[in-house]
Amino acid sequence: MQLTYKYRLKPTKAQLGTIVAHLELCRRQYNYRLSERFRWWESTRTPVNACPLTASIVSVEEIYQNIPLTRVQTRDGRKKDESGNPLTRKGDVFSNVEGGYVQWQAIQLADLKNTKKLFPDYKALNSQVLQDVVNRVETSFSNFTTPDKNGNRRGKPKFKGFDYYKSFTYPQLDNLDIIKDEQNIICVNLAKIGQVPMVFHRPIPTGFTVKTGTVIREADRWYIALTLEDKAVPVTVAEIQPTDENTLGIDLGITNYVYLSNGERVENPRFLRRYAEKLARLQAKLASRVKGSKPWQVIKSKISRLHQFVARARLDFQFKTAHELFRKCDVLVVEDLSVKNLTRRAKAKTDIDNNGNLVYLPNGQSAKSGLNKSMLDAAHGQFASVLKYVAWKLGKNVLLVNPKGTSQYCWNCLNKVSKELSERCHSCQCGESLERDENSAKLIKKIGLIHQSGGGASSLKKALAQREIEACGLTVLR
Repeated sequence: MQLTYKYRLKPTKAQLGTIVAHLELCRRQYNYRLSERFRWWESTRTPVNACPLTASIVSVEEIYQNIPLTRVQTRDGRKKDESGNPLTRKGDVFSNVEGGYVQWQAIQLADLKNTKKLFPDYKALNSQVLQDVVNRVETSFSNFTTPDKNGNRRGKPKFKGFDYYKSFTYPQLDNLDIIKDEQNIICVNLAKIGQVPMVFHRPIPTGFTVKTGTVIREADRWYIALTLEDKAVPVTVAEIQPTDENTLGIDLGITNYVYLSNGERVENPRFLRRYAEKLARLQAKLASRVKGSKPWQVIKSKISRLHQFVARARLDFQFKTAHELFRKCDVLVVEDLSVKNLTRRAKAKTDIDNNGNLVYLPNGQSAKSGLNKSMLDAAHGQFASVLKYVAWKLGKNVLLVNPKGTSQYCWNCLNKVSKELSERCHSCQCGESLERDENSAKLIKKIGLIHQSGGGASSLKKALAQREIEACGLTVLR
């Protein structure tokens, strides 16, 4: 099992200058290696209608002219077989081009020696930190070019400006790197930087070992995120049979952050809305300052810290809410919301006027923008992740159900009761009359219980099918 603990660093003035310099070197190397990948990628691509698919924009000789076709192993590999022998040995020759595809990660890692020769500043940087920069480029570019299991690809990687490259990683740290200095202050020993004092606010759990450490620059301070691992601890999810007594359904919303199936509710704190006026004043001041000047930097720092405060307050609220919810039940049934789809722009509405021109009609985008902002402020996607983590930590369980139709059907009789978004009350012919969110919470719980008893994916469709089966069974018995 792996955990990540985050600690605040308190570097000296000299150490701070070294950390800033190392981060800038990593940023420059990242942009350079990414540009190499882009040059190759763009030189071997052409529109389908421009030439046959088998043709290339440039000649093969020109594409491969600066790429070594082979590489030689300089030492025995770290990975070993069952007998303890290295899988790769010193002197082994490997091809850098396989099936016409360049093994860019291996080439760029080997080229770091030339980088240190051409730019001696990189000699002050730990070699493993520099190698991790290349690995980051490989990850971001692979996510862009290789589709996932659903056939989707990530966006095109971007070059990082000063404010957008905020961390560098030591891939190999150890528990021995957490030490006390001569003044009995707990420090983390970082190669080429030294013993950096840290706020060791919680100890490393017994049995866990430190694997990696990532130095992070945030708006207020510098931090280090330590990845801890204990292979003896299994990663298990509690399997609890949900019942009507130990289960609660919750409806996530804007007016009420959480509405429980037992009638209780949690109000939405609206952290971003609460500080929107102060943020607008600071941004207005920032716009009136000369970009890059000292006053501009001071105001920009205040804006960053305000955003950081809002994000931390929201996350703290979500963790406290999650613990409070699990004090009342063992199983939570939650909607599996797709925040990305819910916060899309409204579709354009068009028409043709009397002159035959295309005319855009009002589509409610102004109101939709405000709703999107409120939904992103609520951060329901992050809250779902917090619920899963807290459930795992407490040995409890979270069930996800398909949200489709959960606000348009009655929880009692499962009949459809269509409602507009502005209608906040639910009234059904079966006699049920209650708040819209409470009806959704009760329906979500009911769907979760039916799903667990019948198996398959949790959805309203399954619940309706179950109702039909039960109705047919009663008819046969009669």
